Amino acid sequence: MLSTLRLAWRNVGRNPRRTGIVIAAVAVGIAGTLISMAIFYGMMFQMVDNAIRTDLGHLQIHPPGYDEDPAIGLLLPAGGQTEIRAITGDPVTAGYAPRIRGEGLVTSPSASVGIRVIGIDPALERDVSDVADSMVEGDYLTRPRTAVLGRGLVRRLGVEVGDKIVLSVQDLNGDMTGEALRVGGIFQSPLAALDRSTLFLAQEEADHLFDLGGGISEIVVVAHSRDQAGELQKRLSTALAGREIRRWDELQPLLASILSVMDQMAWALYVTIFIAMAFGIANVLLMAIFERIREIGILLAVGLSRSRLVTMVIAESLFVTFLGLIIGFGLAGLFLFLLSDGIDLSAWAEGMNAYGMGTRIVPVLGLEDFTIPTGVALLTALLASAWPAIRAARLRPAEAVRHD
Repeated sequence: MLSTLRLAWRNVGRNPRRTGIVIAAVAVGIAGTLISMAIFYGMMFQMVDNAIRTDLGHLQIHPPGYDEDPAIGLLLPAGGQTEIRAITGDPVTAGYAPRIRGEGLVTSPSASVGIRVIGIDPALERDVSDVADSMVEGDYLTRPRTAVLGRGLVRRLGVEVGDKIVLSVQDLNGDMTGEALRVGGIFQSPLAALDRSTLFLAQEEADHLFDLGGGISEIVVVAHSRDQAGELQKRLSTALAGREIRRWDELQPLLASILSVMDQMAWALYVTIFIAMAFGIANVLLMAIFERIREIGILLAVGLSRSRLVTMVIAESLFVTFLGLIIGFGLAGLFLFLLSDGIDLSAWAEGMNAYGMGTRIVPVLGLEDFTIPTGVALLTALLASAWPAIRAARLRPAEAVRHD
């Protein structure tokens, strides 16, 4: 077997130009596919992570019926203390934050805008969202009777830090109530919809405004990683029977669908590249066999078994493919290293934020993005070499040695 492999390796280098073209084609195809997928995955993962770190969390806990009709009257009693004890007792929990979520109308001297009102615990909210780190002006709820608004909402209202606004809501009893607040701070997140239509205020002030008596709308929970969300959901569902516990992909199924589509796109690209690669490998091997008919006939005549001949041809295909894969992976790895700080897309910031993405995309590839192409490429090379190998094995020594 070792001598057969040495012979196959020697044959790979007998026509350097032709072999080099095939190796280059495989390398460029693999590198191009990996680079494209790295950029797309970077964009999609950033979209998901931005949604998780600004609003969704990994899990949200709601009272029964909230998912179907998120009314202000559906509350977790006593500030969600029962739920919080279950959350903090789980080793997967990395952070949690209670929230009051409602609708309201905010009015400035120049405009009135319908908004989402979110009451938060400023300290705990830092563990589940990046709103505090997204402040561009003012303070993050450090003073009473102040609110934090998104930059888009500030523009719609025509106000700035320190200006007075009036927030009107319908309280738990169905009565209209309102309160004058100051714009304490302005944040800018990667989610344009959040910036344009969300107002944050302290949980105590939201509780007073909606007259909730200490109840809360939800508890947002984050695990140590996104992959742990399902495991945490199962345990909390057992501990908190009767509560609605939803993962981020259940709260925003569109994001999960986008990731699924990306996986399908990756397979479509792999199939396209490998089909083209298969034809190239098969063509090179057929040409090589045609040029070496007399040599193959002599080898068969002196006792080379047909099974070893088939092994030799297949080994040539695998050698060429493996070299192309190594070079392709090297090019892709170099690309990822050079762009480890991300791709600056700030020139298209408005459009990127509309889709929930930031202005700097960091390409992302996982281990499976290297192992899957390797396995499929080697399988493709094996299948592509089958017909040339069979053609070579069917040669008759007597006729082959007389071939000119």
